[in-house]
Amino acid sequence: MKNFRLITACLVVMTLVVCVGTSSQALASTTKKASSSKKQKAVASKKSSGKTARKSSGKKGKAVASRSKRGRSSRYAATSSKRQSRSARSLTKGSSSRLSRSARRRRARALYMARLRAMRARDAALRNLTNAYIEKDLTDGEDLEIRQIVLDAISGRSATVVVMDPNNGRIYTVVNQQMALRSPVKPCSTVKMIVGLAALNQKAIEPDEAVQISRRSSMDLTYALAKSNNPFFQVIGRSMGYDQVIKYAENYGFGEKTGINYANESEGFIPEEGTTLMPSHGDGFGVTAIQLSAFTAAIANGGNLYVPRVPRTAEDAAEFKPELKRKIEMSAEDRAKLLPGMIGAVNFGTARPAANPMFQIAGKTGTCTGDRDKLRLFTSFSSVENPKVVVTVITTDSKLGGNHATAIAGKIYAGIAPRFFRERVVPAVATTEISMPEIKN
Repeated sequence: MKNFRLITACLVVMTLVVCVGTSSQALASTTKKASSSKKQKAVASKKSSGKTARKSSGKKGKAVASRSKRGRSSRYAATSSKRQSRSARSLTKGSSSRLSRSARRRRARALYMARLRAMRARDAALRNLTNAYIEKDLTDGEDLEIRQIVLDAISGRSATVVVMDPNNGRIYTVVNQQMALRSPVKPCSTVKMIVGLAALNQKAIEPDEAVQISRRSSMDLTYALAKSNNPFFQVIGRSMGYDQVIKYAENYGFGEKTGINYANESEGFIPEEGTTLMPSHGDGFGVTAIQLSAFTAAIANGGNLYVPRVPRTAEDAAEFKPELKRKIEMSAEDRAKLLPGMIGAVNFGTARPAANPMFQIAGKTGTCTGDRDKLRLFTSFSSVENPKVVVTVITTDSKLGGNHATAIAGKIYAGIAPRFFRERVVPAVATTEISMPEIKN
């Protein structure tokens, strides 16, 4: 019995031990499982939180990137807008500037065309007036062959021409007598012959004497005449005195009628007082083509101021005798010193279009503005040692440019050359010593 109880107790203890062990293992397993579950949950939680963090971080990054992108886009848009604005302003400004320049060019072109039309209209009016005057010219006793040569040389320009014999005052022709005899004009630079000859006669200068015309330049009379230098004649005009210039001008026949046998000749006028431009531009003077011709003839022939005349009949022509008005204040030395400058004007100066290879021409040009129109003058003779013809040309027009008068004179000399110059005369150079011509009475 006791053994039975002992065995039973042992069995109970063993059962309890087994149960406790099993429970303990189950508890441990449960605890392990729980711990593992917790760990798994923790890991999952960490993973989840990592994913969440990454998602959050990704979202934040995307948000930041989005904001940055929006910022850059906004800044780019602002910059682009500014650039577009500047470009638009620049384009507008450039377009406006181009339009302004274009408008100015159109206005300038319109003004130029308007002036050109006005000039052409004025020139046409002057030509018509000249033609009307020429039709009224008195041609009795004139050399009609020479007259036709002159008309061809003028070729429709508004001009007046005098052709005369310097040795006796005989007139070959006066084309456009209204202007040549009755319409005094400013002499322009032809006044320099008056001033230069007066200065030589006064012993105020020598032809090769260098005259200081500015701080850095000087020149002599020959070059100044040839090139028609204004400052040179202003200097010697002042040094000589304006009253002396006017006194010599009167002696040379200006300010009085020549006595030509045409009706209604004008006496012209001389300055009441001297001015700076008087000895270089002829300010204050009013001269006619016939006065210039008579003065040029006196230089050509050695000092005889003849009364210009036309032989009206064959008998007058056959018995033509010169009528001397007076001897001008000019010595043979004065003439010899003046002529190189007049020769130089044709050879290398302002009168080159008048040159002729058959003979030497000496002359003086003038170009200036008169009361309204452009004046161009050229008075000349040929040849220096055996003068045969004086040709004086004055043109009026509205155009700028070269001296048309010299070109007209050149055509006249070419036209009359076969008649007056059958043998070629070697042209003189500007520095050649000029002897006094033989005076024919």
